[in-house]
Amino acid sequence: MINWMTWRPTVALLVRAGILPTGEREERCLANGCGGHLSEAEALQAADYLETVVAKMQPGERLLSDGSTTSQPKDYTVPISEWDKNEMNNRYSADYKVLKEFAEFCRRSGGFDVL
Repeated sequence: MINWMTWRPTVALLVRAGILPTGEREERCLANGCGGHLSEAEALQAADYLETVVAKMQPGERLLSDGSTTSQPKDYTVPISEWDKNEMNNRYSADYKVLKEFAEFCRRSGGFDVL
């Protein structure tokens, strides 16, 4: 399921891949109802790219916001007030299943708006 914690690293991945431009478009995609979108061509590019990313991952792995992957589970014992940069990177992650399903969505979407 795409949610705030999985969406941010997904957007970062699309920006690093050059599919989603940095700046205003990126910022709009990171916020609800602010006009973020992927065109049909961008959604198809995203699907192609995400499929290559998923092909390199194993079920159960997560893509972290810095682009690295891990199979370590999230540590929910650290309170949000104590999160450091490493913990933020660990928490904002998209797992194999989410990325695979999002790639499938992108392929059939015809482009989409971020609501």
